[in-house]
Amino acid sequence: MKALRTKICTYAIALLVGVGLSTPSNAGSSDFAGIFAAVSGSAGGAMIDGRHVNQSSEVNNGQLGAVFPMAGMELGFNLPLGPVFFIGVGASKTFGGSAEIADGEEELALGGANSARNGDSASRTHFSLTAKDLQEVYIMPSISIYDNSAVYVKLGRGIADLTATGNITGAPGNLTGDLIGIGTIAMTPGGLFIKTEGSVTRYNDIRLVGINGSAGAYVEGTPNTVAGTVAIGFKF
Repeated sequence: MKALRTKICTYAIALLVGVGLSTPSNAGSSDFAGIFAAVSGSAGGAMIDGRHVNQSSEVNNGQLGAVFPMAGMELGFNLPLGPVFFIGVGASKTFGGSAEIADGEEELALGGANSARNGDSASRTHFSLTAKDLQEVYIMPSISIYDNSAVYVKLGRGIADLTATGNITGAPGNLTGDLIGIGTIAMTPGGLFIKTEGSVTRYNDIRLVGINGSAGAYVEGTPNTVAGTVAIGFKF
């Protein structure tokens, strides 16, 4: 995931620099100036590198992940800062779509490793951790490459709600992380536009304590998400 983020950063910088040096004369940042609103659909994937420590202090390391659809809306504005350069500022919120980023079972009395040996399913407890309702705030340095067409880099902050289920005493809080993406905008003279984007978000570490009611049992890790998004909107 870190390698993917590095590649996106490199491609984004190279894209803006290369486009800025070869922009045709009929391109213009003023085409994009103003307030915009859009609805979007995304295909996303989430992964967490982490570990589960049970009430017997046994440690299990691993990776968990899920693929999920998302739909949402965004609102923002574009401000021209030169003949072809402009910057967008906005916020978005997704509705629907969730990712189960942690899921497991633990022995009520003896610990996770013993569950596999005695096979007593009645003595096990199940827990899960789910992320949903992603919100983002962002800036988009952009370059108009042709009449009503542009490329951009997105830099922002993502926040997602975490929900824990099962025999857990600790509250999970929310996910927060840094987002980077690259995309394109194609707009009609009337203001209708289509935006395509690829992005990566690396969230801060999470720690969920109190698995099976034990203060010494917990799940911790670092979640990451990737997403491909298509948005349709209007520039007012």
